[in-house]
Amino acid sequence: MQNRKLFALLWRINAVVILLVGLAAVAVLGVAAYVFFKDATRTRYVDNVANTALDDVRESTAELGSFEQIPGSTMLRAPITVHQSYAMGPGYKEAGSVRNYLYVEPTTRSAHWLRPSMNGLILSSTALPSAGRGERERDAVVYVHVTVEKDTNGDERLTESDAKQIAVSAPDGKGYRVLVDKADRLNEATLLPDGQLLVLYSTGAKLTAVELHPANLALPVATYEVNTSLR
Repeated sequence: MQNRKLFALLWRINAVVILLVGLAAVAVLGVAAYVFFKDATRTRYVDNVANTALDDVRESTAELGSFEQIPGSTMLRAPITVHQSYAMGPGYKEAGSVRNYLYVEPTTRSAHWLRPSMNGLILSSTALPSAGRGERERDAVVYVHVTVEKDTNGDERLTESDAKQIAVSAPDGKGYRVLVDKADRLNEATLLPDGQLLVLYSTGAKLTAVELHPANLALPVATYEVNTSLR
């Protein structure tokens, strides 16, 4: 009799323990499902992406950023960034991309844009000569810009995965000129001892060099393929 009572008591205790464990498991699974749902449906933000499928864009806004002074001049410039929100799966993604730069000359109260349109995005815009860590900033001689103008991989986005253009401009943002219409990567842009600008870029396995003098960006450029074969 005592054994039966003890067995019944142990069975009840086990049943309660199983019930509590089951409730705890359900609660954990519920929290995990909620966290997964919130993560899947939350708005995500990425840089250097422009959506070209306009039907998917829920909202698009433009924002003028902070002005910076061009090294060696009184000219100021600020990026204009376009923010897009579009559907992606159960949630939304927000993407921001620099589309242009506004140049302002305080001494003449004049302003102009770097590029003639807001099409495409600007991945980078770098002044040369560039100062290394701990070095004093030097006057800008030329700017090198890397842009994406076309959706070359067909994903209805403009991103770093697409073919790139390499362009140059004077420090004041004038004389904008596309040097390279299609490149996979800008490998290097530097000023040579004689003042020439050297741009090295790769397309597939081919490495190409472009040289020009930044004092007159309209002059013809020298282009040649760099021999990268091993012997």
